[in-house]
Amino acid sequence: MIQRSTTLAPVLVLGFVLALALPCAGNEVRGLPHEKIAKDFLVMHGLADKSPGDVSIDAVLARDFVSTRVGMFEVHFPIAGLEGRSGDLKECLAALLDAQEQILDWSKPAGRDQKVVRADLKTVSGWVKGMRTAGAAKIKDAGGKDLTALLSAPEAVTAAQKRLAESLGKGEALGLALAPPARLRVLLAPTRREFVELVCFVGWWSEEWKSTYWVDSIADWSTCWMDDVQVIALEYAPGGHAPDDYAAGEALNKRDPKVMEQQLVQLSSYRVFEYLYGERAPVAFLGGLAMNLVIDQFGELNTRVDGDLRGRTAARREVFVAGGASGGGFLAKNSAETRWREDHGKDRFVRVLRLSQKEGDGLDKELKNRLAGFAVRSDAGGEVHAVAAPFLGAAAAEAKPPPDAFAGDFAEMQRGYKCAFIHWLQAKSDSAEKGAREKFARLLEKLADPSVEFESVFPAVYEGAALSDPAAGKESLEGQFLVWLSKQK
Repeated sequence: MIQRSTTLAPVLVLGFVLALALPCAGNEVRGLPHEKIAKDFLVMHGLADKSPGDVSIDAVLARDFVSTRVGMFEVHFPIAGLEGRSGDLKECLAALLDAQEQILDWSKPAGRDQKVVRADLKTVSGWVKGMRTAGAAKIKDAGGKDLTALLSAPEAVTAAQKRLAESLGKGEALGLALAPPARLRVLLAPTRREFVELVCFVGWWSEEWKSTYWVDSIADWSTCWMDDVQVIALEYAPGGHAPDDYAAGEALNKRDPKVMEQQLVQLSSYRVFEYLYGERAPVAFLGGLAMNLVIDQFGELNTRVDGDLRGRTAARREVFVAGGASGGGFLAKNSAETRWREDHGKDRFVRVLRLSQKEGDGLDKELKNRLAGFAVRSDAGGEVHAVAAPFLGAAAAEAKPPPDAFAGDFAEMQRGYKCAFIHWLQAKSDSAEKGAREKFARLLEKLADPSVEFESVFPAVYEGAALSDPAAGKESLEGQFLVWLSKQK
């Protein structure tokens, strides 16, 4: 049975999509030979004579993949890819370590001692950035082994690696003692062929998920799940490829530097927050945290894992920010840039949010709180439609989404809104940035307490201010955010 490591269906971590096959020239539709691809995978991995019940994910990983621990993450990589794509592996491992250091930066104002964990991070990061993995591809019986063992890492590195996994996995920086420590498993698929073969294998392995995984749109997916292992592709499918061409690919960083690392960090940091806060925290709140972490780390957010994915995923509502896909898969990069993506999130989407707020001023004649009004545009671009806060918390749960013609821009607005609000909460919600960051660190720590309800934590940290209210009034945090937004250029 396919399982997820958590119970939530994240907005940005999309594992599967139900989509129609793309048509070819003429009226003929050629689909992927899913069963053949799966059987080819079995042959390549020494499983040709096996039935699904005889095969475990761990056995597959132990045969043809190497792994290593980087804090909370256990990262798997195909042995065959070490010689040609070892640079990508190093960049990904380094990015995951840097992301966890960024989380430490967020929680540091709470005052907990971080000396040991930061020293261990420095040790492991230094080794990762200097490691030479190509030789590991030629080592006999390398499958299933940790890179630190294969590459004879110094004892100081292996000891730091172990301590780091324990400390970060328990959530000690947030005052937690989670047991067992988190082990978030990630498999990096360097090529489109390897990724699609893994997807088809999972459809063969699990009868329950065959109808979901054996669809022709997998040629464009960017992630899927194998039990509790998230598979992430390191290549886009090229635009306009034939429906049955699943092998051609383009490196994520070819056109957009650091997008590979950004996408990995956004997906993976979401899993960290999901693990720490569980289903008590709405998925879009977690998504907003992940977005801000990427921007803090890279200075921008140029990924394609949420917002307007051009109708390729089904809409849903959440009590933090509405809109997003339920458990499904996100597709490769869409080349169309919306107004929301022009700046790549470098300003946390504040500029375009303010423009939307200006356009919405007075559009809804019945709206009493004029700062709560926003305008979203139709797909054709010639019409506007009024939408209004609250977009946060339980107060937003009953709001109706705009007509379908405006759904894309609305999804993009919500994506920017959740990112900008959490940035404001972290850095602008107090008269001094230091005070805002101290409160935000306390918020992260208190949210990790499984005995508390999500919305009850905000008044406890922010002098009695609720997350939001039905009017998004200035007594609430959302209302204060709207006032701040109205003063931005």
